[in-house]
Amino acid sequence: MQFIRCVNASQSAASTAADDTYKRKVDDFMKKKMIVMFAAVAMTLSTAATGAHAADGPYSISKLIHTPLTIEVLINARKITFPDARPFNENGSVLVPVRVVSENLGGKLSLSGKDITIVKGTRTIKLTIGSREGNVNGKPLILNTAAKVIGGRTFVPLRFVSEALGVAVEWDNVNQFVWIGSKDIPKLEDVAKLVDIKPFLPYYKGVENLLDIYHTGTKATQAYVLEEKDFPFLLNSSYYYRWDLIKSEGGSTYIRSSTTQTGSMGTGLFFLSNDKKYRDRSELAGLRESIGSYRIHYYKEASISDKNNFGDTNYMNFRLSSVEYVGIGDAVDTKGYPILVKNLFK
Repeated sequence: MQFIRCVNASQSAASTAADDTYKRKVDDFMKKKMIVMFAAVAMTLSTAATGAHAADGPYSISKLIHTPLTIEVLINARKITFPDARPFNENGSVLVPVRVVSENLGGKLSLSGKDITIVKGTRTIKLTIGSREGNVNGKPLILNTAAKVIGGRTFVPLRFVSEALGVAVEWDNVNQFVWIGSKDIPKLEDVAKLVDIKPFLPYYKGVENLLDIYHTGTKATQAYVLEEKDFPFLLNSSYYYRWDLIKSEGGSTYIRSSTTQTGSMGTGLFFLSNDKKYRDRSELAGLRESIGSYRIHYYKEASISDKNNFGDTNYMNFRLSSVEYVGIGDAVDTKGYPILVKNLFK
């Protein structure tokens, strides 16, 4: 009996040792498998983020393609409208259609052959198409760039004409703005239209609580509505300069928002789409750029939040062309009126 007990004990010890060996092998195998899986995931994310022409996914962004912004001219912090020919930069000088600049600066324009004359009060500017020579009240001056005719429109160097008419000029390289005169940007509530909320209520079906963001017990009865011409504006303590579209190498579209907002969490946007859906968009904080006092924020056109919020399984095919208004997730005061911008990307 003693011998049998010894044999059984020996067999039990051997079995335990075998089990331990097997468990160690399984553990080693699982560890190696996890390492391989993590490496594969890391490689996938790295490729999605930096790989050439990698497709963007719900959690990945390929390299953004920074195309030049359009040049905007502002007089006293309000944009000039160019009905056809737009300003352009040549050798560091911004050229604009002469009639637009003369009229907006209060000057009287006359054209005679190649000779251009602009008169404002006691100041007279004379330019000649194709020549860098000009004069102000008879005093000869040399221009950086000659006036020229393109597509039937006469273009003149904006800085020379503005300063010759006694108006301060400043170039903003980040926003591609030419500031003329005052840079006092108006408050949002001074440029936006305050309208009844009723036409917008269908967009808020199911998310009516967003019409009472401060939980006052009273839903918003009005909304602020802006257009592209109302940029730039001041919202609380942040300036909103411009919105533009930017593409990634993967072919996805993003909104580029230029502001001075410095908070760690950027203000979100939301879309009111023509299918009467409210689609929220958070800032992609990892892409934010800080350039001096400017902060450049980015937002996805298509977001998995649409699937999470209301079951849109086709969310990756969503396009800004189907958006009626782009909203700003902020408020002027505790009334919490929605801030809506007519879609300027249609």
